Amino acid sequence: MIASWYAYSASSDPNKLPYDLSFWRTGASVVGTALSAWFAHRHSKATLPVACATATATVALGAANLIRKGTYVTRTWSKKSWKERVFNQAMPVAHAVESVALVRLATASRIHARKAGIPTFDGPLSSASWYPQARKLGLYFMTFSMLGHWVEILFCLGIKHGIFKGGYDRENHMLWDQWLFPFPAEGTAAVLADLVLVPAKNALQGAMNGLSEAGRIPAALATPLALAASFFVNQAVCTSVDYATGMVANRNYELWDYRDMRFNFQGQICLQNSLFYSIIATWGVWWLLPALEKLMARAGNTALDGTLMGFGSFFLLLELLYQVLPDQLPFGNTDTTPSSAPQA
Repeated sequence: MIASWYAYSASSDPNKLPYDLSFWRTGASVVGTALSAWFAHRHSKATLPVACATATATVALGAANLIRKGTYVTRTWSKKSWKERVFNQAMPVAHAVESVALVRLATASRIHARKAGIPTFDGPLSSASWYPQARKLGLYFMTFSMLGHWVEILFCLGIKHGIFKGGYDRENHMLWDQWLFPFPAEGTAAVLADLVLVPAKNALQGAMNGLSEAGRIPAALATPLALAASFFVNQAVCTSVDYATGMVANRNYELWDYRDMRFNFQGQICLQNSLFYSIIATWGVWWLLPALEKLMARAGNTALDGTLMGFGSFFLLLELLYQVLPDQLPFGNTDTTPSSAPQA
């Protein structure tokens, strides 16, 4: 069931796929199916209720969409294409069968666990030593990829109202309308902050505390000096990454152009944005990421693994929708008739 939804997402045109009932049903079905598998792995009592709810919602909401719109899923292709036969004709039948199978498997799993006296598993999804760190970085990447979109919106609104200098594209459909579009660059930045900037901050703080204990600087200045040094390290790293990204992906200034900004270098970086990124990075390294570390420590394996499975399945759905274009698929995009689907 998950694979069929992922295929639908990757084969759809994101510019013609609105956030309608079909879209949210797709997300709910993917998340519910992934959580059903995770609960079954844990031999949890929640396995059967979640599987039943997922199967019922998948079939019932699909029927509702057929009645309301005449299609099982929102069409972003021509009515005569092969996608119509697959996703609006074959997939409803497949999902009906898969929903029954999902409930039967969940029932069998629960009966087996009860008869065998298998307790609910409370450990992590993987016992590998690297797994907790990988899980944390995965959650950081997904969360900040989503939040990064909204930071970009806020920054553009700041330009609009004169808070920042620069320009922005008022017709950018991806930015203003597709508000679930993940920005992987921001997610990658969060991962790099945890792997590089947090250790640098801890090293600087330790060094300043050592100087304070040795009597070389006043104790009251240890943290402020560490914070200032961390800010400049963050600025150097963020600006270098921004410049390197620009030289690789923005050589023709198709993504951004700072040549009209004061204190710019080759139009790829400018002082205003460098300071903005550095302030955000310093706040994240000193306050946000430590707070998230404490939150994760209190949450425990059950909550974190459940979040990874549910959020991860939905995030991959979005990545397939927005980062994979239909004409990039191996079988190509043979649709030539404009879609009649409403715009988002």
